[in-house]
Amino acid sequence: MAIRVCIIDDEAPARRELKFLLGQIEDVEITCEAASGTMGLKKIRELAPDVVFLDITMPGLNGLELSQILADLPTQPLIVFATAYEQYALQAFDVSAFDYILKPFELERLQKTFAKIRRTLGQSALRAQAEIQSPLPESCRVLKIPAYKNDRIIPLSPEKILCARAAEGDVLIQTFDGQYLTKSTLNDLEQKLAPCGFIRTHRSSLVNLQHIAEIIPWFNGSYKLILGDRQKTEILVSRYNAKDLKKHFDI
Repeated sequence: MAIRVCIIDDEAPARRELKFLLGQIEDVEITCEAASGTMGLKKIRELAPDVVFLDITMPGLNGLELSQILADLPTQPLIVFATAYEQYALQAFDVSAFDYILKPFELERLQKTFAKIRRTLGQSALRAQAEIQSPLPESCRVLKIPAYKNDRIIPLSPEKILCARAAEGDVLIQTFDGQYLTKSTLNDLEQKLAPCGFIRTHRSSLVNLQHIAEIIPWFNGSYKLILGDRQKTEILVSRYNAKDLKKHFDI
């Protein structure tokens, strides 16, 4: 299946150059292009591309501002900032950029970007298929994990939990909107959450399979996971625990 791409750049020569290079990558389809952030937002809402190549310095709605709006869409495209300026890189990744490429564009660099895009979209498709084939049991739908923040107790549903990690004697639960303490041990959480799609990735971490955005082969048979939150949280999968991950994703 083709990867659907939208290009947003106020400079026509830059759009033409990018279209020419993307045309040499066989599984890429240019779905839309726009010369402004405002028009780009309209087309993205209409056509829902998989990936947006986005310039940063544009009059009116600039690329960083547009990316913040796109982050609130029900289906978020992957954002690849395509700009002539290196100095915006940190800001770009603060707003969850998938990648950051510099003008003038090079085919080899774009091919590396699309290798990562294919992996990420492929894992998303696997997760969606897994949800259809293996819906969560009823016990997971009613389960609540008590979490603590300041003087409050927040009951968390399993699907809201990205991961849990042991650190300096505490066990922390991470969600899309922050971290919480729990009084449970990691072993206790594993027993409760294993039926809900969680696996042990390391002696000090537990991960929700539904929130894995990218899987990167690491050293000596281990893996590194990139989660689907704005911070792109990284989790190490030990060589010992990699078997469960590989079995689930058929890798």
